Amino acid sequence: MYIENNEVIFRSFDVNYVAKHGLEQAMDEAFAFHEKCRLPFLMDIAQLAGFLSLTQRETYRFVSKCSRMYRSFDLPKRTGGTRRIDAPLPELSWAQYRIDRTILRKIPISRYATAYHKGARLTRNALPHTGKKYLLKIDLSDFFHSIRISDVHGRVFAPYYPKQIGYFLSLICCKDGSLAQGAPTSPAISNIVMRCFDEPFGHWCEKRGLSYTRYCDDIAISGDVPLYRAYEKASLWLNNMGFTVNEKKTRFITNASRRTVTGLTVNEKVSVPSDYKRKLRQELYYVNKFGILSAAAYLKLPDALKYCQSLMGRVNYVLSVEPENESFIKAKEALSGQFAFCV
Repeated sequence: MYIENNEVIFRSFDVNYVAKHGLEQAMDEAFAFHEKCRLPFLMDIAQLAGFLSLTQRETYRFVSKCSRMYRSFDLPKRTGGTRRIDAPLPELSWAQYRIDRTILRKIPISRYATAYHKGARLTRNALPHTGKKYLLKIDLSDFFHSIRISDVHGRVFAPYYPKQIGYFLSLICCKDGSLAQGAPTSPAISNIVMRCFDEPFGHWCEKRGLSYTRYCDDIAISGDVPLYRAYEKASLWLNNMGFTVNEKKTRFITNASRRTVTGLTVNEKVSVPSDYKRKLRQELYYVNKFGILSAAAYLKLPDALKYCQSLMGRVNYVLSVEPENESFIKAKEALSGQFAFCV
């Protein structure tokens, strides 16, 4: 069932629900649910099966084997070591994308969460920390895997759906009892689960004149007073939620050092680090002087087009943070002319 033009629209898989509860009660419940939230009305297995384009028998079988429907591999980290990625197989991926688009994206998250939602930008995460005397950066270990299926059910689906439906949706979104890093549903779920930390801790910081943002597992706190008390408070709350603070990557930074938040400098204004821009300018200089084909050959890159696209992506990144940077505006115009030599 769904509401359109103030009318209840029934679908074939709503028949059992209407037969059980009666037409009038089913319509009243659909309107009440629509007023509470704008999520799909899934109150029994038949409706869930229809939502997943499966039969009821297929739905039980599908949910029971979700944890085995992943392809796992390791990706190297920039800082060394590897990161385990669990990528869902196509059938599971389709179901997760459907849940993400029609359910998860419509559930509220905290304004302190600056990743994985419409309008999310690195600059939004960095801007509140500009010009502060002290900066604290906290990293959480094994972030997605620390979010358990009980958290997913209790904080994401249980507020809206019956226990069985909420648990089945949770099973579809989890692997071996926790979120999988690589599932399309994991980023949105993490923001919803973390709302119970983001909101109270963000308010706690504001009362003390501090700024707080969270970009996935990167927590940033800044202010003009020392931040050890904020560190203790955040660590205690996070540990109580089942997260582990990565002490090796946690940093207390003063204005005597270059301060960066999610890769952006926040000393006096938000900007791209100077060493990043310097290296990019050097590459652009050689491209403009010798041409994209010669520059790619010099760097032993077999695909000049991909190299040109990579340069354009990095230039656009700088301009997304510093839109009035004239040297990179001109660089973008010059680089656009090099595309003709690559195709």
